[in-house]
Amino acid sequence: MAHLRTLTRELSYQPIPLYRDFNAQRSIKLDLNSLCIRKPTDTFFIHVKNPNLIAWGIELDDLLIVEQSEQILINDLFVIEKNGEYKFYQFFNQIGQEKILFSLDVAEPNLRISDWNEVQVAGVITNVVHQIRNRTSHHQTRYAA
Repeated sequence: MAHLRTLTRELSYQPIPLYRDFNAQRSIKLDLNSLCIRKPTDTFFIHVKNPNLIAWGIELDDLLIVEQSEQILINDLFVIEKNGEYKFYQFFNQIGQEKILFSLDVAEPNLRISDWNEVQVAGVITNVVHQIRNRTSHHQTRYAA
């Protein structure tokens, strides 16, 4: 059974009820913010406009939820700010002091760094909101099945 995480502080946004049962005793409110965002003040969104991330299951027009974090763990997907753009990497492994970072973008090189201060980490990707339906599909003719 699904459950909602209790939020411990007042929110800066108004949760939107997405589901309401006719029986008031059983009605629940689904709030995507409470399910996907642990630290609202340290979280931001990136609308993906890079078509080269498909190998990682991230497609054009997906929405990335990125949380600023003090710690990056092995296998985390994270965002680096480089030359005014966001670049996407996976922390693949650490051998001694050397950290191996795989680029999620096939057009970008993989990195080997000895210290996190060598790159400007914007945050860790915590969730991907994937578009199933094309955003422009409502303009096309629809046919009944």
